[in-house]
Amino acid sequence: MLTMRQANRRYLNRFIPSMTCYAVFLLGSNMIEAAYAPTGAALIALAILPALPIIAVIWAMGMAIVEQPDEYVRAKLIHAMLIATAVMLSVMTVWSFLEDTGAVPHKPIHLAFPLWCAGLLIGQSWLWARDRFAGLEA
Repeated sequence: MLTMRQANRRYLNRFIPSMTCYAVFLLGSNMIEAAYAPTGAALIALAILPALPIIAVIWAMGMAIVEQPDEYVRAKLIHAMLIATAVMLSVMTVWSFLEDTGAVPHKPIHLAFPLWCAGLLIGQSWLWARDRFAGLEA
């Protein structure tokens, strides 16, 4: 069984390279698309390329839960992720009904993951504040 420190280190060893690849792939694919205007399979491959590191980040987050040795910390992570999912699904559902009426402009669906991450921040902050004010955690 891993210690909490080892589990956190493994998470960072997965997360940081994945996000670095995401930044490189996103910038690179945008530059290649602008410079060469590829079509067909090349365009599809170029479009999928930045999504692969995001999938790796999602996997890293899942593994962080699986490898977390502390049940309380694991439960808090899952709780925060449930809050993030609720925030993302709520915002995207309301936005898509607004889009259907033409009240708001169309937004790309790939913004779902950044929205989920913002929800994760909200969830973790809310849980921290709740526990802090209840005297459960310093």
